Amino acid sequence: MPGTGSHLERVALLLASPRVSEKKTPRAVDWPISYPEPADLTALYRACDGLTLEDGVQLLGRGELRDVTEWLVLEKGLTWPDDLVVVGERPGGVIVLDLDVGGARAGGGVLDVAADGLGAFERVASGVLSYLVIRAGVAEDEAPPPEVAARRAAAEGDRLALARELSRPMYPGQGELFASLCLELGALWAEVSDAERALSAFTRSVEARVAAVGAGLRVAARASAWRAAAHASRARGAEAIAGECERRALA
Repeated sequence: MPGTGSHLERVALLLASPRVSEKKTPRAVDWPISYPEPADLTALYRACDGLTLEDGVQLLGRGELRDVTEWLVLEKGLTWPDDLVVVGERPGGVIVLDLDVGGARAGGGVLDVAADGLGAFERVASGVLSYLVIRAGVAEDEAPPPEVAARRAAAEGDRLALARELSRPMYPGQGELFASLCLELGALWAEVSDAERALSAFTRSVEARVAAVGAGLRVAARASAWRAAAHASRARGAEAIAGECERRALA
């Protein structure tokens, strides 16, 4: 699957896909947002003013972005920062571009937001064009965010890649995912009897679990997280590491 190329090349791949069920004629409309337009969107809007994929994903026209975003924020009483922009829709939710102008949210990117959870964001791609080419099945994200790349590394059992991705900042609100992936990394190191790296990864998982709960629940959360690490180690045949995790659960 192609994964490289200029924005124009990737736009051409996207628009040639049979999964594009509708493509709107490009229009001479100014970018309506106060902050600079990302280069991938500039290339995309030069070729079309919105599109629909066969799975129901829709890219809004350039001129619609501000109005749709402002309507959603007002209608739902949201407290979104002004550099979040609704760029599209999908069945059961909206597609939001986080421009992260101030660098406060791990570089921003494309967020998948369920219609019934408009305050909960899941970062799924580095940019709108990458999101669309992935959905169309014609290319990959050239710079996937750590949430995506770490999941892939975990699924492939790639310890080094997973460790690398977990060193990158994740999008706010992804503490549970981070804890789960650190647990998996610890288990992968336990599988090859690397106790030092396994326990380091497990410690990060435990700390993330503890940070997610109130002060009164932290002792129980810590013990539970270390027991989960013991179970994960034992499942990989690392009995000695499992024993150390159990000891820490009781400490």
